[in-house]
Amino acid sequence: MSSGTAAGTEAVPDWFVVRDYGCGVHLISEPCHVNSYLIVGAERALLFDTGLGIGNIHAQVRRITDLPLVVVNSHHHFDHRGGNQHVDAEDFLCHRSGESLYRAVPDDELRDYAVGAEQMLAVYNEFRALDKVKFFLSPDDLTMRPLPDLRSWAIPATPPTRGVDHGDVIDLGGRRLEVLHTPGHVPDSVCLWEADTGFLFCGDTVLTTTYWAHYPESDVTMFAASLKALAALPITKAFVGHNLVADVDAAYVARVAAAFSRVAAAPGCGEVVDGPHGATVRRTEGPGFAILSAL
Repeated sequence: MSSGTAAGTEAVPDWFVVRDYGCGVHLISEPCHVNSYLIVGAERALLFDTGLGIGNIHAQVRRITDLPLVVVNSHHHFDHRGGNQHVDAEDFLCHRSGESLYRAVPDDELRDYAVGAEQMLAVYNEFRALDKVKFFLSPDDLTMRPLPDLRSWAIPATPPTRGVDHGDVIDLGGRRLEVLHTPGHVPDSVCLWEADTGFLFCGDTVLTTTYWAHYPESDVTMFAASLKALAALPITKAFVGHNLVADVDAAYVARVAAAFSRVAAAPGCGEVVDGPHGATVRRTEGPGFAILSAL
């Protein structure tokens, strides 16, 4: 089954960066934007998130495997499901609570993102130049790409084929991934857990950047509970949804869980700052990340 195709996507051939972890797991990154993951089994492959839809992620997947494909979206935000429109997959899965949310994205939202991305690229280029002189912290493979012409960028409605729930198992042949419902960022957030390897695929539930927990639909208390449950797992590697550090260990997940527990216990903590899109939010610093929460 295909969610459709859009014109012009092949005109962005170098948009993605692929990192092969050597264990049937491939990071497909739109550097500084979003990270998607291809997990290859013996019989099927699974694409966890499909990115912005600026480039054709399906073409990138087919450079890696020709196995039948299933897509799982970590949640309904457009930066994680924009590429659904390009993918030819047997199934498009999401948490059942989000099934009605895969509507077309308004053009003004995409224009706002493009403006912010141009600003981020300018800051990144300054940071990268300084980093290459002195600090050498940024990875050489995940460098932010110049933006293509986005005037025709669109994300149409891509209804999932079915919803999944906590505890459902997706069998790829030789590897099994369990769906974990992890509400907090948004109610329909999910992670995927592979018990045999200790791999956790996180979406926006675990990040190495600023956590956006200030949305009207965000719930810091539920976020803290979801992270506490994840921190109890025997994680060997957690694959995150954004930023240039794409994977972390169990200790990092535990630190994030502890920070969210503190914020949930003291809602008035943190500095009041101007947040994204003009919102006023509370910002709480953590070790290697920050948390934005509503006032």
